[in-house]
Amino acid sequence: MLATTKPFVFKVVNELTNFDKTSWPWLSQNGTDEQVLEYLEKNNIERLDLTQIAFRMKEKSFFIQAFELLKNRHAYNDVIWSYGLLHAHLPAIREYLAHSPLAGQVGSNFESELLSVNPVERYTYQHREYWPLVNARVYPLGKKREILNEQFAAQYHALLADLRYRSCPLRDYDLLAVVYYLLLQDRIADAEMYFSRIKDPVLVSTIQYLYLKAYLAFSQQQVEEAVKIAQNYKEYPVQRWKALFADILAQAGEISGAAVSLSDSEDRDQQQRLLAATQPDIELSVDNRLVTLRHRNLAKVKINFYLMDIELMFSRKPFVQEVSGQFSIISPNHSIEFDLASQSSEVKLDLPEKFRDSNLMIEVVGGGLTRAVAYYPHSLAISLIESYGQVQIRHQQTGKPIVSVYVKVYARYKDGSIAFYKDGYTDMRGKFDYASISTSQLENVEKFSILIMSEANGSVIREATPPNN
Repeated sequence: MLATTKPFVFKVVNELTNFDKTSWPWLSQNGTDEQVLEYLEKNNIERLDLTQIAFRMKEKSFFIQAFELLKNRHAYNDVIWSYGLLHAHLPAIREYLAHSPLAGQVGSNFESELLSVNPVERYTYQHREYWPLVNARVYPLGKKREILNEQFAAQYHALLADLRYRSCPLRDYDLLAVVYYLLLQDRIADAEMYFSRIKDPVLVSTIQYLYLKAYLAFSQQQVEEAVKIAQNYKEYPVQRWKALFADILAQAGEISGAAVSLSDSEDRDQQQRLLAATQPDIELSVDNRLVTLRHRNLAKVKINFYLMDIELMFSRKPFVQEVSGQFSIISPNHSIEFDLASQSSEVKLDLPEKFRDSNLMIEVVGGGLTRAVAYYPHSLAISLIESYGQVQIRHQQTGKPIVSVYVKVYARYKDGSIAFYKDGYTDMRGKFDYASISTSQLENVEKFSILIMSEANGSVIREATPPNN
């Protein structure tokens, strides 16, 4: 035996003889209105069964007092609030209907005197940002426009579904969201059209509106307008926005010829641009018997000249780089070494006299890089930074970036297949990222073939290996 106690006798009665007059079960049924309200004000409402005072709600004065008290304490009860219908009490009716099944049957957005449905508050739709989002195609494939990124496609269709329940014309706030998602699809003209309709004086002063305005200024080649906006946010206290506007200023500087700068050390895209700017680079071009060598971050190069039957080789292998690779195992017909330490970034030399009327493959070697071109004219100055998947196109004579040059990229994959990879246009810096897309295709690419087309400056095909990362 572990323990014992003295016996005692239970007294059993037919009805209660003692009552706890301070408990909620007793007060809710027998207390005065004042006692009930006092109890609700001083005790934990979450532990109480509020339906026990529902019979008291028939009195309008008590209902209003109880409603205001519970609302101020952030408590809600369907049964209590439903008496707002009995007393035609609008605040209670609005909240009751918002919590009722009816609110889920009127679409994602609904506005009336009695019922207001906000999709953001109800978590049926949330605005989302995508950064970065790279589109593989600048033009739709076929008659139907298709978003290849599945996550973004779902978000865009969710926006369209929500806009079906908005009043017409759309509010400026909704138009701003439309502009953002159109820009993510590279639908610049459509985005500019909707952006021009935004007139709300409060909205046009927000940082979101001004950033999109600066962004669109680049597409309209209004660099000064973009810089003017970005200058106002050089010292903005929110680092994310400060970095975005600093990047606008950095890109504007590149357009005007300034060196590549890093405005946000945490931004991967900017790091890629800065690292790309420090890589050795060689570019060759031949025009009217004049060889032009453009170089960067190099001290010495060697130029090799190979005689070739270009018609035969191009009929067998239409890609210039594949042809040039065949010369790596034979000795050049002629070689020239150049010390570039004291040279400008561009060196010009005449073709050797004995080769001026011959078909040539011209090869330059230096800094671990090899570049080769066939002897035929074009007026595009092309810089390929293969380590980072970037190409920059400038005019041979002026050195200025060429805007809106069409670039179409095909990929040869590791399984030997060849397929379309990406296309687009150079930006105002003359740059185009030919490798980045929002899929994992890059991991399987063995080599790129890049078609560069300019109506005013001719066409060129280049090949490039994919970036390591």
